[in-house]
Amino acid sequence: MCTPRTDRLAAFALVLLLSGCADYMSRRDTVTVGAGNAMDANMAIHTVQPFPRQAYNTNLSRDGRSAVNAQERFLEPGDPDVVTAAGSEAAISGGS
Repeated sequence: MCTPRTDRLAAFALVLLLSGCADYMSRRDTVTVGAGNAMDANMAIHTVQPFPRQAYNTNLSRDGRSAVNAQERFLEPGDPDVVTAAGSEAAISGGS
């Protein structure tokens, strides 16, 4: 025979078990994680030519040396964590 106390205990246990199935991320007060950049994606879909013609040109006319030169121009002089110019030349030429 079920008493009111066992009925309440069974109902509480059922609620407790079912609450484990709930996704807590869907109940946040901010934009959901899955939203992404939907507005930008919709604008790109409805644009006839979303990217300029230059974006499709993947033929880069630069080599590794020019990339190292550009990086060295922006590095802070005297930083002990930075590879020196002599070390970067050895890395590019493959020598030791």
